[in-house]
Amino acid sequence: MNRIKSLLALGAAGLAVAAAAAPPAWIGAYGNAPIGYEPAIRDALGGPLRDQTVRQVVRVGAASDRLRIRLTNELGATPLRIGAATFARLDASGTAIPASIRPLTFNGAPGTVIPAGAPVLADALAAPVTPGTDYAVSIYFPETSTPPAHAQMADVAPGDQTARATLSGSVRKRVPAIVSRIDVAARRDARVLLAFGDSITEGAASTPGAYQSWPDQLARLLATDRRGRCWSVVNAGVSGNRLLHDGRGPNAVARFDRDVLAVPGVRTLVLLEGINDIGASAQAEHRDQAVGAEAIIQAYREIVARARAHHIRVIGGTLLPFKGAVYFTAEGEAKRQAVNAWIRSPGAFDAVIDFDAAMRDPAHPAHMAPAADSTDNLHPRDAGYAIMAKAAAAALARDPCPGA
Repeated sequence: MNRIKSLLALGAAGLAVAAAAAPPAWIGAYGNAPIGYEPAIRDALGGPLRDQTVRQVVRVGAASDRLRIRLTNELGATPLRIGAATFARLDASGTAIPASIRPLTFNGAPGTVIPAGAPVLADALAAPVTPGTDYAVSIYFPETSTPPAHAQMADVAPGDQTARATLSGSVRKRVPAIVSRIDVAARRDARVLLAFGDSITEGAASTPGAYQSWPDQLARLLATDRRGRCWSVVNAGVSGNRLLHDGRGPNAVARFDRDVLAVPGVRTLVLLEGINDIGASAQAEHRDQAVGAEAIIQAYREIVARARAHHIRVIGGTLLPFKGAVYFTAEGEAKRQAVNAWIRSPGAFDAVIDFDAAMRDPAHPAHMAPAADSTDNLHPRDAGYAIMAKAAAAALARDPCPGA
């Protein structure tokens, strides 16, 4: 009997040690989908980086005390050397708070080489993070580099200044930003909503630096509602992206595994993409890539099937009105109506956010409502994105957080 008790005690102790040593459950909390180096804006990017530090500002979608940062070279054809990297919290002026600066390591080393076609995860970092707060990831590029990443505004300074609170001689400019994702250690009831789409999801035409995209505004709405506080919202929108053909970034069907399935903790996907496929069909330079409504619907079916195979709930977003946009045609409008009718049909998606109904002008349904439009008849303004966020929040209210 004593021997059995001893064995049971040893087993219980072993389970306790295993539980203590168990790795954290990670969830995605920030996304910046890589789209490759953009030669069309080479002058705006200012050429390759060399012996320079890039400070990329990020926000996370969930509070935590532990995080890990993912850097991308997934669209690169050559290895990418990282000399050093740090993570820091920014104050109200956008300056790094000295006491918050933490070095990133890669298998314990201060730098790394990211192989061609691959990402790299930095070692997990103990650092408190909260939604709505600006943080900075500073990366030092010691060698001549043209990172194939999503360009955004960042501070660029000479030499290795990753450990400095204030960058000396820095210039704010558009530059490839290689932080493609941040994961955080999750609370038990955490859920990830991934917004997958084009410029209307990325937030084009919203106020720069003000976090006014519909996913950003949705995240703030959810944070103030007990039914939605368990959600982390990750934005995987790419301006100019299409479902079926490459353009600004790989097509949506091709990038789905990388930008959706590879994000830990995704429970729900909101798909809003296809208007660029319709519009490009009317442009002379893309006539050989013209697609019909059925091809767009087939792409939706493919994405839905792949998501459901990974137990991800898929919400379809209807395509917004676009009459007056540079690539609008009557034929394109007929395609949009056909696509939206399919999105609304029973069983096509697990749920629907009717962005079209929320955003159209009641007097002229093919047009976006003037109060929502940014004036290009394609992209919403901040107020329009707020309308979209409210429509999305209403859809999510049908799937409340546990205990709400």
